[in-house]
Parts: sequence; structure tokens; C-alpha cells
Amino acid sequence: MKPSWRVTRGLALPILHGVFGLKVQQIENVPAHGPLIVCTNHGSYWDPIILGAVMPREIYFVAKEELFTTFKPFGWLISKYNAIPIKREAGGLGAIRTTLSLLKDGKAVIVFPEGTRNRTGTVLLPLKAGAAIISHMSGAPILPGYIKNNRKGMGNWLIRNGSPVVRFGRLISPESFPGDKKGNKMTKYLETEMRKLAEELGLKD
Repeated sequence: MKPSWRVTRGLALPILHGVFGLKVQQIENVPAHGPLIVCTNHGSYWDPIILGAVMPREIYFVAKEELFTTFKPFGWLISKYNAIPIKREAGGLGAIRTTLSLLKDGKAVIVFPEGTRNRTGTVLLPLKAGAAIISHMSGAPILPGYIKNNRKGMGNWLIRNGSPVVRFGRLISPESFPGDKKGNKMTKYLETEMRKLAEELGLKD
């Protein structure tokens, strides 16, 4: 973990815990080393920040190019914390190549399998197969997770009106899904596991 990441995490985590009431469950399921694909729900711009703070290891994530170009100081800032720009018109190939390269180097990468922010109020949008395909191509396991109350925002967190809770599940190995090159079976299983985590947090559609 590079020094800037360690220092920022050391500052952010106590604030999220002490001021906003953040809770983390089953953090022991996060492997300390090796390639890893972290898959959680995505309902807020806070999600990468929350995950970056709670994960006990440095993480990387791909983000749409517009986040880096619309407001350049913000783009500069997130690039310092392992955000990597991708062009959406490239059909996702850039994201796949970048993610595979990071996994080859033994990094942990966030992939939001819903494909976009969920603004519907449902537990999950239908999952895309990208994370499963990358898992099969790289051999990296998927760590399912769920973030509760991520859409509440700082005001609600501050007054404890639904503080954020992150719960991690058990690793999903691509070896458990032989012949699943398109990732359909693994994606279905991942969705089942993420919904199970949501249910354990008291959420249902």
C-alpha cells in the first residue's frame, strides 16, 4: 500500500466510523494479497470512497472519462487514488484490458456489475456479465459485497438516519464454473450472493 493511500485511509476511516457511523461486516473475507475483483452494488458517488476506506488493501477502479475532463481538478484528484479513465464508446474493451492488466499485477479492482448507478430504489439492477468474464479470463476470484444506505448521503449519516454499512460475502472462484465463457452462470450466482447479503442487511425488493 503506497504511503499516500495509507495516510488518506488512516484519516478517512475514523471519520466515516466516528462521524458518520459507518459499519463494516465480514471484513475477514477480504484476501490480503493476490488478484481480486470486488463487486458491490452502486447507488452513489460515495461508493468508491467508502470501499477505498474500508478495504484493508489498496484498490483500483475504472471510471468514465467524463469524470476526468468535466472538472479537471476532480479528475486529477481521483487519478491520484487509482481511478483510471475509460472511453465508453470503445464498447468496454478499454476497461477490460485495463482491468486484466491490473489483475495480472496482483491488484484488487472494483467492478460495479450493475453497469451504472442504481437510481431506482431497488436492491439491485440486473447484473452485467463483465465481471464474470474478466474473472474467467484472469483467474481472479470475485468478492461480492453490498453497501447499505449508500444513497442516504452525508446529512443523513451525520444524524444517524441510516448510516452506511458494508457487508462482504465469500469469494467466488471462476474454477467453480467450468465452460462458462460468457459468464452467465457465474453472474447469476453473483447476483444471488449479492441479494443474499442485502437480505442479511434487512433489505428486500
